[in-house]
Parts: sequence; C-alpha cells; structure tokens
Amino acid sequence: MKYLLDTHVILWLAYEDSKLSKGAKEILLDIKNEIYLSAVSFWEIGLKFQSGKLDLKGHNPEILKAGFDQNFDFHELNLEMDDTVTIYNLDSSIHKDPFDRMLIWQSLRHGLAFVTADENIQRYQEIGLKVVW
Repeated sequence: MKYLLDTHVILWLAYEDSKLSKGAKEILLDIKNEIYLSAVSFWEIGLKFQSGKLDLKGHNPEILKAGFDQNFDFHELNLEMDDTVTIYNLDSSIHKDPFDRMLIWQSLRHGLAFVTADENIQRYQEIGLKVVW
C-alpha cells in the first residue's frame, strides 16, 4: 500500500517516535509499503523553523531531510502544477490550514492513504480520503 505522512508524523518519527500510534509504526515498519514525504511538508517545516515556531533540536530543515534520505526508504512527492491548479475542488470549509489541505489533496490525487493523528482531517473520508492512524 502507498502512504503519505502528515507533517507532524514526519516530525514525530524524527524526534518523538513515542507519539506515533501502533498502527502508524506498523505501516512504517512494513517493507511492502511505499511511504511518501511531500515537498509541501518540508516547505511547512522550513517556514515554521524560520519563524521560530518549530524547534528541530539543533538541526535545520536540510539536516532533517538528509536524515530521512540516509536512514529511511521514502519516496519524495513533489508539488505538481496539477496539484496546485485543481486544489479549488477540495472543500476548504472543513480544514483551514493550507498546508494540510494541499497534503489532503495530494493524497487524493495520487491515490495515497494519509497517515495523520489530526481528527479533523478524517472528515475528508466522505470524499474518498483514506485516513490511517
């Protein structure tokens, strides 16, 4: 199965893996699964790091990304033009965070289950988003 990690899941995996659910850990450990990290998450991490809203424990976003490249077998999900020009099709009244909305939209467009602890995102299951935690 193919999965996209929410930004907080990426951060928890890197710094606080005890916060990951048993289900999330099982998904991450199963070598048959394809795990994707979105450029959108690292854009969000970079902006929050720059503003001082995110502590990366003495690292910067490049070091965080390099750690994932060196230690895990993840696939990169780039932000495509078609992702951006079609996002208007996603109901924005359910979730206001633009980063989360783009991650949800990428999951839907690319047929990826979305790994997140964000309960608000589960409301998008009505339109076909597969949410796992």
